[in-house]
Amino acid sequence: MKPIFIAQASRQGSPAPAVRFPAAALHRLASGCRPGIFVPGLLAAGLGLLTACTIPLPSAQPDLTRYYLLAAAPGQPGGDAGPALKRWIVGVRAVNIAPYLQTRSFAVRSQANEVILLDSTRWGEPLDQGIARVVAENLQSLKNVLRVSTQPFRADEQRDFEVLLRVTACEGATNGEVRFSAGWRILAPTAVAGTVAEGNYTASGLRWDGRDYGQLAAKLSEAVGALSHEIAAALPKDTTKS
Repeated sequence: MKPIFIAQASRQGSPAPAVRFPAAALHRLASGCRPGIFVPGLLAAGLGLLTACTIPLPSAQPDLTRYYLLAAAPGQPGGDAGPALKRWIVGVRAVNIAPYLQTRSFAVRSQANEVILLDSTRWGEPLDQGIARVVAENLQSLKNVLRVSTQPFRADEQRDFEVLLRVTACEGATNGEVRFSAGWRILAPTAVAGTVAEGNYTASGLRWDGRDYGQLAAKLSEAVGALSHEIAAALPKDTTKS
């Protein structure tokens, strides 16, 4: 059996001989192989290829992550509440939150010293920014506040007072308790006046069912609303109209 040589162009452009065997010669070669070597091996390779082609590929899984936001308290209806109060211009500084809360994941306390961070249940914005936003919105709706801004403040912006917040707890518990605690301080923007008022707020009586995280976000929003009212009540009671 003589192979047939065919000239082919190499990568460098010069012809290079290629070998091609006639079909009849290939058939005789296959027929002359010893049983148990060529044909069974070819069959096994074919079956292996077929098996590999029928392995199901993993399907794409939907993203089940849920996102929630804190919400401002409903606006309070106006009414005759005694002498008109001076309406202050207030700035809310960046909120300082405990390190374990510096994550988008919801925190659920299962024991006194154990906190579970939920990957599939998240805040739709950084928690410190969400609390600052809601406190500002709540203060803006109150009768003794004229205008509220948040950091970064404009250089030409006038402020009568600034609010500092440090949040130490903002989570649900597996026993149904809603935990929210924050220290607050009201400062005059001038160094001479310093601290006008300060205090600590801890939510009480708030419960959730341990499963509905939308409900937990709503209860934490209630806690931020109560904190906002406590801060507004501590502003100076100047009854001179602005």
